[in-house]
Amino acid sequence: MFAKLATVIIVLGAMFGALLVNRQERIDTAAEISRIHFKLQKQERERTRREAKVATSVMPDRIRALLGDDQSKPIPFRQDPGSATEEALRLPQLVVEPAMHGAEQEMGG
Repeated sequence: MFAKLATVIIVLGAMFGALLVNRQERIDTAAEISRIHFKLQKQERERTRREAKVATSVMPDRIRALLGDDQSKPIPFRQDPGSATEEALRLPQLVVEPAMHGAEQEMGG
């Protein structure tokens, strides 16, 4: 009887120990998820701050100043049509529908 009681106590102790280990792993996992979440939020704020900094420093006037006279150069195709490729100048083919002989004869006489 004593052996059975001792076995039950040992088994219950091992089971409770396993449950405590499982619970601690879940707590550690939740803490890690929380740390990762805060790290992601911090990186998101930093990215937003950098995007705002870029947006404020890149204004259209500044871009035009950086480009200089390059933006005023004409597009070669518009300036010199002879430099256009044959394919670009080709007119689209007109699709001609076949005449409906029966309907034309009835209507046209």
